[in-house]
Amino acid sequence: MIDQQGHVHSACLHWDGLPRRLWELLSAAGYPQPPLYDGHDFVESGVRRCSVTMVIPQHPLNGWEPIVTQVIGHHLLDTWELTAMRAMTTFCSLHPLEFVLSAFGLFPAHDPAGPLWLDRMAHVDAVATLNPVGALWTIALCVDGLYRL
Repeated sequence: MIDQQGHVHSACLHWDGLPRRLWELLSAAGYPQPPLYDGHDFVESGVRRCSVTMVIPQHPLNGWEPIVTQVIGHHLLDTWELTAMRAMTTFCSLHPLEFVLSAFGLFPAHDPAGPLWLDRMAHVDAVATLNPVGALWTIALCVDGLYRL
């Protein structure tokens, strides 16, 4: 949907990319609706740019604070992907124990030298044992999304 100011509003679920992976993660965490992405084009120093802002709202049950992610890029599709990736990384970093035994628990952390990330990597075999197909599927889809950035 495009509003009167030319901003594009979308849940970005119309293709199989990182916004869809983020929604899978959030729905597993109990969020009732996918976040909406607000994107708009602008020109800066003669270069076409776009800005995308996405808010993961406060969790309806446990009161997790909202997460606001804003990314500046060149094309909406790429910037939606990058926004979802950054939001997913932030979400997993803020709530690591919620997804430690899922494939999303393997998603990159802000600090690859952090003790929680190192612990998750040391026990990656537990995730593969619990749901090998799901873990491989999620990892492959996330790597595919990262490849297109």
